[in-house]
Amino acid sequence: MPEHSSDPDFALIEAMAGGDVSALNELYMRHGANVLNYLTSILHDRALAEEVLQDVMLAAWEHAAGFRGESKVRTWLLTIARHRAINAQRRAVPNLVPLEESDYSADTTPIEKVERKSQQQALQAAIQQLPPFHQEILVLIFYQQLSGAEVAEVLGVTVGTVKSRLHRAKAMLRRVLLSMGDTSDAQ
Repeated sequence: MPEHSSDPDFALIEAMAGGDVSALNELYMRHGANVLNYLTSILHDRALAEEVLQDVMLAAWEHAAGFRGESKVRTWLLTIARHRAINAQRRAVPNLVPLEESDYSADTTPIEKVERKSQQQALQAAIQQLPPFHQEILVLIFYQQLSGAEVAEVLGVTVGTVKSRLHRAKAMLRRVLLSMGDTSDAQ
């Protein structure tokens, strides 16, 4: 069953297919930051990720008429992003940068903010020590919050493969965190 019946972004894709530039702008406003974070986590270079994001949005514009609605628009964008990132990696030497930080709630104390930031930095450092395919699965599941089926679609693999890769990635992350002396995020 096509995803477009429950995806509010499908109307934007239809409008883009009809040449509505404002629909592209709205799609960018809704998904640009998430796609950029995903690209940055893969490419480890913010400037390159920004360039690739522009390619992704251009590809979405150019291929909007061909979008069949078999997945959510967000999943489609991340799939395009992944393919564009792989192509960009072939042309670029990576420069490691940390993943984007989450926003803190207003009621978080300064000490809690410092502790969270420290934990986040340790987690990001540990993730960056993993092989790229493990980094990617963790980013898609935990940072992009995609379902197993959506991750499978982005990566072009089965849901079973996603589950086994996620299990191995989490186990490896746990070992890295333990070797760094931090067990709080390894659970």
